[in-house]
Amino acid sequence: MTKSTVVDRKAAWVLVPLFAGVGAITSCERIAYYSTGRNDPPPSTSTSSGTSSSGGPSLTRGALLQSVAACQLDLLASFRKAAEEFDTAAIAAKNDPTAREAARLAWTKAIDVWQQAELFQFGPAAPSNTPGGQSLRDQIYSWPLVSRCLVEQNIVSKSYENPDFGTAVLVNMRGLAAAEYLLYYGGSDNACSPSTNINASGDWAALGTDELALRKAHYASAIATSVANSARALEQAWRADGGNFIGKFLGAGSSGSVYTTEQMALNAVSDAMFYMEKPLKDLKLARPLGIMDCDAASCPEAVESRYAGRSRTHIRNNLVGFRMLLSGCDAGGNIGFDDLLTASGAGSLATKLTTNVDLAIAAADAVPQDDLAVALANDPSSVLALHAAVKSITDLLKTEFVSILDLEPPQHVEGDND
Repeated sequence: MTKSTVVDRKAAWVLVPLFAGVGAITSCERIAYYSTGRNDPPPSTSTSSGTSSSGGPSLTRGALLQSVAACQLDLLASFRKAAEEFDTAAIAAKNDPTAREAARLAWTKAIDVWQQAELFQFGPAAPSNTPGGQSLRDQIYSWPLVSRCLVEQNIVSKSYENPDFGTAVLVNMRGLAAAEYLLYYGGSDNACSPSTNINASGDWAALGTDELALRKAHYASAIATSVANSARALEQAWRADGGNFIGKFLGAGSSGSVYTTEQMALNAVSDAMFYMEKPLKDLKLARPLGIMDCDAASCPEAVESRYAGRSRTHIRNNLVGFRMLLSGCDAGGNIGFDDLLTASGAGSLATKLTTNVDLAIAAADAVPQDDLAVALANDPSSVLALHAAVKSITDLLKTEFVSILDLEPPQHVEGDND
């Protein structure tokens, strides 16, 4: 389906509320702010109800929120299904070494979906100090907060067998990142210092290769169960027949919503899109490349997915997730921020952003190795090109995008001119 076809039927689509219990779309308002601690916005002078300043097809902000919510629910349902498949595969692999490759493949399927969902961190997935936030993202994937040494201490203590393991231990010892180490790292060494108890006591050395592999499989299974529980919790938190966050999201501006205006809800989505800036551009690319926070020419040890070697694919899936918000998804009628930009008279910016996202995905595909640590050694220019392609997107986000839509960038981005 072409984008123009979608735009043509948009006016009819936005008149049909997607979810029971959600009121009709309210009038379009001027986007002004979003934060938990910022001052209230100045009174809006806009009386627009969806009329395009460009004279083209109109689009209400409420319609965009409906599309975003539909994409969110569709993505969370896909992830919940993949997480449950990972749980099943990990259980099968606990005592059967021949089933461990299937567990790896199931982990791969789950993390691929989650990397797209990383861009959708608003509402229950977001930190608890944001509107509706329950910090559920960190229960599923806490990267870069991962501690290999603490995971290895748990292997010795077998704390993963405790009934409250999935809720009581720190997130840097569980989640999909910890599972990656347990499923993929086959070495018998550990990352703890010699003075750490597992080494000083000789408990780690006494495990032996077979027992170590067995405990890693059991630990991975405990994590898979925890992740599946969190995936169900996150989906239910959004669903109208569960926690009904979707009602609060689409009911922005009405009583009972955590968002006082539609603009505030839209700015929460915009804040999530800035995942492109700090986690993706800076942590996943600039630091390994040695551009920032690296004391050497490069820091390949800082790449994501060190054990499965899928750092390039993770970034590509992040870009796909960003494109869902920018250009929409099938579940949301392919309505995205690009349509709002076009309706605001900024069609050229919409085109530039869409083009730059496609170019960034092409740049990710052009990196010759899936493991960026290997690519940094063999073809660093390809990783530099990927960084530049991502930066071409974030440069527009920080300037024209927020300016035209009258959004505020996240506080961690304000004043960042790199």
